[in-house]
Amino acid sequence: MSAPTHLSAESRARLDQHFADTAEAFNATPRDPSVGQHFSATPSVAQTVYEKIVEHGDSFLKLINVIGVRDIKGEKVGMSLSGRSAGRTDTDSGVERKPKHLVKTDSKGFELFHTEFDVALKYSKIDAWSKFKDFANRYMKMVRTSIGDDMLQTGWTGISAETFTDLAANPLLQDLNKGWLQLLREFKGGQQYLKATAELPIVLGSDSIKNLDVLVHQAKQMLPIYHRKRKDLVVIVGDDILSSQEETYFELNGDTPTEKAVLANRITKAYGNLPIVYAPFFPDGALLITPLDNLSIYFQDTSVRRLQKDKPELNEVQDFNSANQGYVVEDEEMAAFIEGITLA
Repeated sequence: MSAPTHLSAESRARLDQHFADTAEAFNATPRDPSVGQHFSATPSVAQTVYEKIVEHGDSFLKLINVIGVRDIKGEKVGMSLSGRSAGRTDTDSGVERKPKHLVKTDSKGFELFHTEFDVALKYSKIDAWSKFKDFANRYMKMVRTSIGDDMLQTGWTGISAETFTDLAANPLLQDLNKGWLQLLREFKGGQQYLKATAELPIVLGSDSIKNLDVLVHQAKQMLPIYHRKRKDLVVIVGDDILSSQEETYFELNGDTPTEKAVLANRITKAYGNLPIVYAPFFPDGALLITPLDNLSIYFQDTSVRRLQKDKPELNEVQDFNSANQGYVVEDEEMAAFIEGITLA
């Protein structure tokens, strides 16, 4: 294999080792990268690929479910209690005891969509990074971080799964997939969803919603009564809302201890008796109450593909990654979503 003259010998050695390591990870024999090499992951390799994305991605990915599934469409795989199991039946009158379904059976299933994560690396960067013996690890960590960030971004702002996406028109990946918030907007006509309007604004700091404690309490009332006192509920809010509440808190209390837990100037607990969890890319003016394990990203474990190619015509290395991927709220009734919140 001949190396382009403008790629140093050290860089070429690092790059060749990167290609060889990729082939080994996919249990394949390395080939000439100038013509490209296709890789198709087995379910076990696909699981490893996504585990590394979670490992190198934002810490929020570790708090939710990233699950490999067999089919592109089907029933959700998460298990959640949908109601009560206790009761009593008057069998003497001929009424049969009727067992209750603890796992919801009427919830909408999942659908996955082909998703591409394609990246390129210029020779000039390879030359600059070739001094690092762990060049490939540094590069792949950056790639996985980017993939993980886009997975989370789509989870919050994804509205549809278009055949051809337009990043210029949808910079928040609104057309890549239906994310968790969009699924809640659509669930039973918005049963677990509230959006502010001009006629019915939701104003934090107004007489009716004096602070975030009040708003969280009101949002909890959107949950079925048997979910309102769950111990695993958390609150996720937009940065604008949390920043506003922090400013108010520090203005009123200074260094005086209160029931609010403060860590590195971030209030982390006790709004409406629920902990606040910071989620990157969550939209401003929005609030979500849910258990974290109610949020899932599914990938089809036989759909993970990769094409790696040396492209001297463009002085770069190209890496094409794809998988069928989708978003799931395991139990929509276990989530309450409000958007359009403004600040007084």
